[in-house]
Amino acid sequence: MQKLKIKVCGMTDPENMQAVCRHRPDYIGYIFFRKSARYVGDDPDPLLFSDVPPGIQKTAVFVNEKYERVIELTNRYDIPVVQMHGMESPETCRALRLHGRKVIKVFPGDQLTNRELLRDYEGLADYFLYDTPVISYGGSGRKFDWSGLKRLQSAMPFFISGGIAVDDVQQLKELEIPGLYAADINSRFETEPGIKEPELVGEFIKRMRNET
Repeated sequence: MQKLKIKVCGMTDPENMQAVCRHRPDYIGYIFFRKSARYVGDDPDPLLFSDVPPGIQKTAVFVNEKYERVIELTNRYDIPVVQMHGMESPETCRALRLHGRKVIKVFPGDQLTNRELLRDYEGLADYFLYDTPVISYGGSGRKFDWSGLKRLQSAMPFFISGGIAVDDVQQLKELEIPGLYAADINSRFETEPGIKEPELVGEFIKRMRNET
């Protein structure tokens, strides 16, 4: 099985972002949802986006944002990947791809077997992401039942998210589910919302890549 890609999401501080990037994650994520504790802010420091090393894909997270606003912000900060975390339509995902964005469409983990829902987005996003179901939008810091992934009703490559911690490395490696592409980490690696502990991120990445 190919080694999983790693996405570190919820970055808000340029220096902290640079420290995390020294451990070479595959994706670095920014949340453009005002109600999130990890919102980048109305006027984020441009260095948060401009100082990302080559080879690490910048990802902008949106929740039910207008298409025009998504394009405006991703153009402004040169972000090639968008993660759609709300009720965005298949048509919106298709339009974003046609505009040159890679699209990650998020679904709650209790929809893994909803073949009709997932089928509507197949081919209109580049990846799916399965996260822990919550009443409101945003991370819960909790896992969903990963055993449900064995009954997954889509062949789309996907990210897994929700409460992933360093101690989950072995379980992630043992999943061996076709289509599993990446692990998305966030709150379990923080000292406070939006601020990561770089050494802990580095330990996770080393273990995932069999470097220790």
